[in-house]
Amino acid sequence: MSSFQNDQAAGLRRIMATPKPRIVSIISASATQNQPRLMSNLAASIMSQGNDVLVVHASHESREADYEVDKLPSLLEVTCTKTSVQHATKKVKLGFSVAKLMPKDLLTKPMDTDASTPLNHAFNLLAQSYEIILVDATLNTQQVLPLKILNESEIIIQLNRKPESITQAYTLIKHICSELGRRSFGIIVDEATDAQAQIVFRNISQVAKRFMQIELEYFGAVPTDDHLSRATKLGRSVIDAFPLAIASTALKQIAQRLDFKHDYASNMKTASQSLN
Repeated sequence: MSSFQNDQAAGLRRIMATPKPRIVSIISASATQNQPRLMSNLAASIMSQGNDVLVVHASHESREADYEVDKLPSLLEVTCTKTSVQHATKKVKLGFSVAKLMPKDLLTKPMDTDASTPLNHAFNLLAQSYEIILVDATLNTQQVLPLKILNESEIIIQLNRKPESITQAYTLIKHICSELGRRSFGIIVDEATDAQAQIVFRNISQVAKRFMQIELEYFGAVPTDDHLSRATKLGRSVIDAFPLAIASTALKQIAQRLDFKHDYASNMKTASQSLN
């Protein structure tokens, strides 16, 4: 089967299995500080397609201030005080909503059932108000994500072309599967053209398939583009400030793949054409 057919089949399987809302945790395998910028611009791109988007900070590496959640109570704090989860969210200038899962110093520590059960319930309750939830996430010391709902939802690994980033991406996949069992992962390659990213994806997917029998799915590439940093300095998303920039085009394409409405219609159309 061709790579295109594999990609189409993976997309169809994911769409049919994906609950609504769509919850996607993005884990960085890169040492750069591009994760909040990627998440914010991706959220703005998805929102521009007509979706209600929530970005959740659940990363030990990313700064809370980058998402404007440093002064917000966390979802964990809200569950402890028995107040509404709505108190833990706010809408930012870029148009989407933000929240933080728990205080940063607790993110790498495993949670006991007494704390994780109400937090998992609160997260699920909050998610119902949105169509797509993007989570900037890191693994805890048990090599899993901090909540059951996140471990059962989609996971995308963001990496770049550097050998250490590719190695870290494979290590993350291996750790997660050793704890949760075999599952699929999405891949986004940062600081690369689509052609460069396809090479990285092909290499890591072949290794994952050969040694772990795991299917990876290519979500796209985010090219090196000065317009990204320029838009950040302006306090705007790149698709708003520089809609014709190459980064804007790339982010829109990734956003379309994350938008289950667009992804479903596109794959159904392609599948229908292939049958005719």
